[in-house]
Amino acid sequence: MKNLFIIALLATVFTGCLQEDPSPEIIIDPPMSRITGRDTISSGSFMGVYIRSEAREAYAAIQNLKATDGVSFLNIVGNSTSDITQLRERIPLYSYILLDQEKGTGSGVQITLEEGKVKSIYLNSGKKLTQWPSGEKESMSVRMGDEAGKLYDKLAAIRKKSSYTATFERISLLTKDLDTVYDTAMSRSSQWYFTHKTGKDTMNEVNIHLKNGKTDFIEVVRWQFDASY
Repeated sequence: MKNLFIIALLATVFTGCLQEDPSPEIIIDPPMSRITGRDTISSGSFMGVYIRSEAREAYAAIQNLKATDGVSFLNIVGNSTSDITQLRERIPLYSYILLDQEKGTGSGVQITLEEGKVKSIYLNSGKKLTQWPSGEKESMSVRMGDEAGKLYDKLAAIRKKSSYTATFERISLLTKDLDTVYDTAMSRSSQWYFTHKTGKDTMNEVNIHLKNGKTDFIEVVRWQFDASY
């Protein structure tokens, strides 16, 4: 699953952001790629992240990579809940939020945040929205440009309507905003991952595996891209 996500990001990594709201929207296929190697680090450190370090310390090290290695995101695996009351302070710490039924549906809602505001809203089916749910008044819908700090109250209100309750069976905070503070719930995840460019046509996918709130080992997957793309 994580490799599919990484491939989906390749056009963004190598050609810039694709969500600039072009009209009509243009779909760009990711470049051809292949894995050239894998490394597993079980002692010492990699890119400043130490094995057996506390999750909070590992996160601080990854934050530093934004300036030194151009790391722009950190994905948190399994960072989900069905209890929206846990999220008032946590939502503004993330840049990608997914609302969906437990089984996963095409009507699941993907909300992307940038600089503390809603940048895009998509359904899992690929449909782009300007607000969700459509047709609802402002206080009962998430809209483009909404401030992150106001999302909790809107989402809590939407969830109370029986027609939308099922969409909140699984609330996932998937991509951490590296400019925001540590979220203690991150320590319960089994894996974090990010990518960074290592050359014009190469990239590392860095998977940090955690156990009992500490880094257990780090797996590095090395990618090579078609230079002619």
